[in-house]
This record gives sequence, structure tokens and C-alpha cells, in this order.
Amino acid sequence: MIHKPSYAPVLMAAGLTCALWGAVTTWLVSAAGLIVVAFAGVRWLNESRDEPLPAAAPTEEQRPSRDTVRPEAARRSELRMTSPSLHRYAILVAVFTFALVITGALVTSYSEHPPTYLQPLHLTIASAVGLLVLGLALWLRGPAWFLLAGVALEALLGLGRGSGVGALHALLAQLLFAGAVAISVITSQTWSRPSEPLPDSRRLSLRTLSLIALSLLVLQVALGSAYRHNAMGVIPHIIGALVVTITILLLAVLVTNQYPEHSTLRPTAKLLIGITFTQVMLGMGAFITRLMMEQGTLPVVIVSITHVATGSLTLATTAVLTLLLRRFLRA
Repeated sequence: MIHKPSYAPVLMAAGLTCALWGAVTTWLVSAAGLIVVAFAGVRWLNESRDEPLPAAAPTEEQRPSRDTVRPEAARRSELRMTSPSLHRYAILVAVFTFALVITGALVTSYSEHPPTYLQPLHLTIASAVGLLVLGLALWLRGPAWFLLAGVALEALLGLGRGSGVGALHALLAQLLFAGAVAISVITSQTWSRPSEPLPDSRRLSLRTLSLIALSLLVLQVALGSAYRHNAMGVIPHIIGALVVTITILLLAVLVTNQYPEHSTLRPTAKLLIGITFTQVMLGMGAFITRLMMEQGTLPVVIVSITHVATGSLTLATTAVLTLLLRRFLRA
């Protein structure tokens, strides 16, 4: 059964975001946000009384076509992509890449004199990531070769100097983490499990919306990296946070409303909602602590690192949801 999409939760989330955003800008933004929250609450109560729409029967064009690949080739490809050992190895690559993002953010969080052990630790983890990704590329091939090329480019950027190079270095690290998480998803048994494709939303294509949300999030991560490396101010990052938050919440809420009983799409969308709200709170905390305390102090470092780590998780989860929507939904 397909439920009628509700935009009230998205409006409420946008209102709450504006109300909190106004705490660091002006009270007019907070007042507008509270008005939106009230309007969304009333609308949500009214929509909860409506009955869900029945699911439309699939047409002949919507039914999945038969596989034309040779059975032997399909089995070989499936064994290579869904090996439990390969899946665990891909998860290990993602964990080390996440550690690389965190240690890199630690190095740049201190103003001038980071602890002496941080730089060697970051280089050691970077070397481990390079070796692990090389093994993944030799084992999996295909998408892992793109990840290996990104690691090589990341190493070259790490040798450069300047705020612009540092911002690109930080951005690429988070993209590599998202790519490693995506590979761990496509090597899982859930990805290869047969399932009948579901129809996409008629009002607003969730496959297209997920690509838009992912593109905006990559731009937002780039703006954040540029701000952390003093390549630009914080205002574009703050404005982008509002746009990205609304877009991601719109996507996640529509997925949970449209496919409330799906065992993979709904949990992923709910996880994305929770991570996004956490990231918004951490972003405001990082901005306030930077205003109140000096750069390099322990509270600023802790909040900044947590903000960067949660941003990486937001990007990776959005990438996973985008892949799942393209896997389970029919255009």
C-alpha cells in the first residue's frame, strides 16, 4: 500500500531549522520559523485523518524484464560482488577512511601548533587506506578503481600548500569515505537480493530528488571545507546548510511516507533524518563556540571534529539512500 505523501513534516523541520538558525542571526528568522511550525502542525493533524491511497497495479511496461545475461556470467559476477569476505573487507576500508577524515580534521583544527603525534598518525592511517583500497581494487575491480584513483589524487593534494589545496584535500577525503561506504553497500547480500522494482513517486521523482540532494550536499561539504581552511567566509556555508537541510528532510520524509513498509528504504531514510538534525545542532554549536572561544582550544576542537565527522556520515548516508532508490525504484 502506498501512502499519500505528506509535506507537513518537511515544513515543520524547516520551521524548526529557521527557529534555531535565528538564534545566531536575528529574532525575525526565529519568529518566521515558529509560524511555519504552527502551520505545519495543523496541516499534519488534518492530513492524518485522510485514508492512504491504494497501490496501483503494475502495468506490462513496469514489470521487470527477464535477464538476458548468461547464467554463468551472472553467477560469477554475483559471487564476486556478494562475497561475505569482500563485504567485510569493504567495511574495513570505510572504517579506516573515516578515521582518515577525523585525523585530518584534527590536524587542521589547531591554529598553529597541533600536537606532534597528529601528523604522523594521519600519515600512517593514510598509508593504510592506500594499501587497503589497492587490495579492494584488485579484488573487486570496477568501482574500486575509481576509489583508488581518488586516493592517489588525495595523496598528491596532501603534498600541496595553500588554503585552496587544503580545502580540496578535505573535500576529497569525505568523498572517498562516502565512496567506500557505497562500495560496502553494493557488496552486501541485501543489494543482490532479488526484489520486484517499486514505482517511483508520481508527484516528485525520488530518484531525481536524491541526486539533487546529494549534489547540494557535496557543494555544502565543499563550502565547509573552504571555511575551515580560511578560503572563504562562513556565510555561504550557513545559507547552504538551510537549503541542504530542507532538501534532505524533504527526500527522507517522502521516502518514509511513500514506502512505509520497505525494510531497507525506510530505515535508511529515518537514519538520514536523525543524522541531519544532529549535524544542524553541531553546526550551530561549532559556530557559537568559534565566536566565544579562541581557535585551537579544546571545546572548539571537539565540536569542530564532531561536526566534520557527522557531516561525513550525512554525505555517506545520502549517497547510500541515493543508491538504494536507484536500486529498488523504477524510473
